[in-house]
Amino acid sequence: MLEFFFVGLETTTSLTNLLAITLGVFIGLVFGTIPGLSGVTAVSLLVPFTYSMSPITGLLMMIGVYCAATYGGSISAILFNMPGDVMGAATAIDGHPMTLKGEAHRGLAMAIFASFCGGIIGTILLSFVAPQFVKVALTFGSPEYFALAILGLAVVGSIGAKSQIKALIGIIFGLWLSTVGLDPVSGISRFTLGNPMLQAGISFIPAIIGFFAFSEIFARLYDKNINVGFDPDVVKKTKIFNFPSKKDIKNNTTNILRSSLLGNFVGMLPGAGATIAAFLGYGTAVRFSKRPQDYGTGIVEGVAAPESANNGAVGGAMVPLLTLGIPGSATAAVMLSVMILHGLRPGPLLFERMPELTYSIFVGMFLANVIMLIMAMFFVRILVRLLLVRFEVLSLFIFVFCVFGAFSIYNRFVDVWVMFVCGILGFFAKKYDFSIAAIILGLVLGKIAENGLINGISVTRGDFGAFFVRPITIGILTISVFFLVSPLIFDFIKSRKKVSAEN
Repeated sequence: MLEFFFVGLETTTSLTNLLAITLGVFIGLVFGTIPGLSGVTAVSLLVPFTYSMSPITGLLMMIGVYCAATYGGSISAILFNMPGDVMGAATAIDGHPMTLKGEAHRGLAMAIFASFCGGIIGTILLSFVAPQFVKVALTFGSPEYFALAILGLAVVGSIGAKSQIKALIGIIFGLWLSTVGLDPVSGISRFTLGNPMLQAGISFIPAIIGFFAFSEIFARLYDKNINVGFDPDVVKKTKIFNFPSKKDIKNNTTNILRSSLLGNFVGMLPGAGATIAAFLGYGTAVRFSKRPQDYGTGIVEGVAAPESANNGAVGGAMVPLLTLGIPGSATAAVMLSVMILHGLRPGPLLFERMPELTYSIFVGMFLANVIMLIMAMFFVRILVRLLLVRFEVLSLFIFVFCVFGAFSIYNRFVDVWVMFVCGILGFFAKKYDFSIAAIILGLVLGKIAENGLINGISVTRGDFGAFFVRPITIGILTISVFFLVSPLIFDFIKSRKKVSAEN
């Protein structure tokens, strides 16, 4: 293990790879800072550019984007109450009130420090957990992969949106999209509308570019107030900030450690992601706080908890991706497609056949967090000034990247149409509060679930009983049912308590 670590260190610290990580961190900070342009958008748009790179260089750049964009959303959330990504909404609860109280520098300092700590803790856990998890993953067969896909869908369906019904509808729609193409058993075309180009199925990258990036253009241009919501003078006066005070660090040590560990665990759940980790981290901090009534009024603890949790989730999301080939978040799902496009098959055998690659990823994540810390300290003022650019101008560049990214994967114009249609669908999904993450993960996990089910039943020769009696499969499916049913149980308990209190 130690020898592979040194090999990974040597590979990652080459000039080319260091530049790739640094470029990825900068791009991630830019996309994370600007509201709506999240890390998954940046990763999606950069996929075509990785073709000219080696697999490890391309992945290291993506990792830099992933780590930095997860933090970047806190900048606009704290300063202007306009989160750069959904996960930044948890940071804005206390971050923006700190700005209104004249403590923006304090909130920004804690945000980068907590993000750095969460990212480092998540990376350390990834380095130790993933190799051990591989031993378990080697025992996984098709039934276990089917159960894991169901678990990911159940997690998204239970807590992936404001409405559980809408999240489930999004999952079902994503599952339907995953069936487009040739039936893996009969070879019959399904939902291709007579277009032979769709027989290979819905291309994942054009779909995710459409749902995330292209739909954001429609949504932002549809909003008449896209260029208001913050004071330009505040942007111009934003100062370079330093580390948080020793007192703030001391008072938040336990908070950051607890939230980082919680975020890492949540990140390991297929489909959960950093957004859920951020809100769970914030809620847990409130629950364990000696002054819960102060949360929401602008206290530094309310910034430290979600930022350490969502960055801790980055390392967690990489565990199922590398060991099982199951994405732990929407961004990890894009990285899965990048690995496949480069001829890499994530899973237990990846650690045996290409250990230098996996350990390069571990080292790369560590370096990405260090570079993010340094760059955020000295470039935050420049990044914030991007908010002064009118979105009408910015959207033109995003549009060009969307079309280029969708077409360049297979050089097929049908992928541009897929992106365009998915963009329109994504616009209406955002407008009516449907979970786009649920649709995307339904598309990704749907294919994994179908292949696992078909291959599993083939191995058992059609014996469904033998398929479901495997201990790990039963355990995972039981947890899946719990995730689906638990919101209903909790709502029922709350309603009973409310009725009892009224009586």
